[in-house]
Amino acid sequence: MDKELKALEEFCRRAGCTLTAQERLPNGGLILRVENVDIGPGWNRERATVLFLAPPGYPASKPDCFWIEPGNFRLANGATPQAANDGNPIPGDTVSGRNTTWFSWHVDPWQPGRDTLVKYFQIILSRLKPAR
Repeated sequence: MDKELKALEEFCRRAGCTLTAQERLPNGGLILRVENVDIGPGWNRERATVLFLAPPGYPASKPDCFWIEPGNFRLANGATPQAANDGNPIPGDTVSGRNTTWFSWHVDPWQPGRDTLVKYFQIILSRLKPAR
């Protein structure tokens, strides 16, 4: 996992954002926090903080969904994004009442040993650009 975290950190640096935290959860999962993400036009902000989960059992268990912090993340016209809401917390989160917008966004197929945290973060970026 250390090698993957270093690769994600380097990818973020090149993309102009920063991997700022890796929070280990009691269930063995890991919340990854990437700040200052350029999300492109069409949103109610220009940059965002993205959180996603390396689930217990990763990489055999694939990442699933992501969150934007703070919540109330909307399209520029005020509409709620496709497959998103403000009511789904991060599973196992130790921060009570964390204010996020949840995106139900899934990767298929996932191949452990080939697919990485960088690939999943790239999938998140492809969901955010274009805004929808």
